[in-house]
Amino acid sequence: MISALQSLKYPNILSFAMAILLSVSITIASFLPLLVLGSPVPVPQAYTPEPYSYPEPEPCHGNCSWVHDPSIFYEDGVYWRFVTSGNIGVSVAQSLNGPWEYRGALLHEGTKIQLRDDQDIWAPSISKRDDTYYAHYSVSFFGSQNSEIGVASSTSLKPGTWTDHGSMQLPLSTAYNLIDPYVFRDGEDSDAPTYFTWGSYWSGIQQIELAHHSELLAWAGNEADIVNIISNTTSSPSVVEGAIQWKKDKWYYIFFSVGQCCRTEKELALPGDEYHVVVCRSNAATGPYFDRNAKDCTKDNGGTTILASHGDIYAPGGQGILVHPDNGKTVMYYHYGKVNSGQL
Repeated sequence: MISALQSLKYPNILSFAMAILLSVSITIASFLPLLVLGSPVPVPQAYTPEPYSYPEPEPCHGNCSWVHDPSIFYEDGVYWRFVTSGNIGVSVAQSLNGPWEYRGALLHEGTKIQLRDDQDIWAPSISKRDDTYYAHYSVSFFGSQNSEIGVASSTSLKPGTWTDHGSMQLPLSTAYNLIDPYVFRDGEDSDAPTYFTWGSYWSGIQQIELAHHSELLAWAGNEADIVNIISNTTSSPSVVEGAIQWKKDKWYYIFFSVGQCCRTEKELALPGDEYHVVVCRSNAATGPYFDRNAKDCTKDNGGTTILASHGDIYAPGGQGILVHPDNGKTVMYYHYGKVNSGQL
């Protein structure tokens, strides 16, 4: 994939155990800042980061380049990584650091959703309910609001076993973009509520509660049930996308992407507008969400930055969260660009 700069992305892991908003380090991402071009272009001006002290990413070995928006699922001693493009590329490793080995495409024949010839499949979100795995994904093209969220299912994580069901039947709207899906289940009980979020640009992040697990395949609700839980329409950077939800003790956290990567094929985003990760929290999965300074994250453009560009690490993002199976710590993984070496 060639983009405004050669689009090389690296998934990385970052662990944290203390309360979010006090000591968490996190990351965010999305593909919309990238502009697809026909050929590589010169590396832009050197990037001078703000002098904040952000943790360095852990090393990644093996198949670690050209990785965007990773979703990682751990099962029976193996980490499975699913990524944007390549019909959802699948890699495996026995450690988060790798070495990662490519195993094939989840949707080896593509998706049933057909928007146009140059569409792409973005931002997979992998979840499990009972004995079935679900892969929710976006179908779109750069700069478009004509998008769909699709879903595939399988009783195995292996490529070649997945059945594509096409569109999840969420309604199109001028208020949001149907990309960046995420499934959040509030508990392990069979009757625990399940929430589904999506959104990018426009009015930001939307949420629905699924009435039954069958709605993981096809939503049967009403448009009036869609709730805008994260929004930023007045302050810079105004881009809001790629949200994931996570619960720690009594608090619900929502991490999402803010900012942009590159203004043109030769220029990076303006200072302060670079892609970075912010967080808001609530005492309910449905919100309202507030940042560390008690700003409302829907009405007052709230959001506390927890990870941003630093050193040679530029525009980190595509974040996901899992619990480390060996030490029980919460881990955040993400991708980033290396601007001074031309690897964006």
